[in-house]
Amino acid sequence: MSLQNIKVTENISSNEIKYKKNKARHGHGQDVKDIYNIRQVAGCLAVDPTENKILLISSRKNPGSWVIPKGGWEQDETQEHAALRETWEEAGVKGRIVRHLGVFVERSKKKGIKAHHWIFELEVDKVKKKYPERNKRERRWFTFDEALEVTKDNLYIQNAITASSVNPLNASTRSPYLSTPTPSDSSNNSSPTSSPSHSPKISQKTTTNTPVDKLLENMSLSTSYHNNNVVQ
Repeated sequence: MSLQNIKVTENISSNEIKYKKNKARHGHGQDVKDIYNIRQVAGCLAVDPTENKILLISSRKNPGSWVIPKGGWEQDETQEHAALRETWEEAGVKGRIVRHLGVFVERSKKKGIKAHHWIFELEVDKVKKKYPERNKRERRWFTFDEALEVTKDNLYIQNAITASSVNPLNASTRSPYLSTPTPSDSSNNSSPTSSPSHSPKISQKTTTNTPVDKLLENMSLSTSYHNNNVVQ
């Protein structure tokens, strides 16, 4: 299914995500692909803005590597919905998306562009002990510099970390989710949001998510999008 045929639903809230403790959703045959047959992936950079740290999870495919929670964006989901679901299944955290960090390219040596990653910054409200992949992964809080060090083999993750509010250079951009970000937009101009308390024992009530942006309706799926409007 191409991006041109995807219907974007408005007003997706965290309360609409089904947080199952023991089962992850498997729908690989339903993954969204663009007109170039490139897989579209959604995920979150989970942050604690009070401690200014990033939550990373261990990679199942590459032991010793640290990644962000992410997975295939499926045809009956929005990007935000998929990102929240994957973050719950793989990292066991709940929270509120505050900004779209961009669309980041993952490359492989043999196939070139492997996937486009739609990555959102998530302010964590709750860290739960029971979640679908609790026996398959580790999770750990990292500072900005530590996160860059342990993700040095994944340039697209490093680009997302650099675009986040945890980057000291972006301290002034800690603000609510933009209403109309472009695929590579990481600028923010709104007022700050409330923050959770100490990492990782965060127990504040999950807040309602802001409306999902129509990221596809205003996006041209031309060659210029494919080559120029994503973060390489």
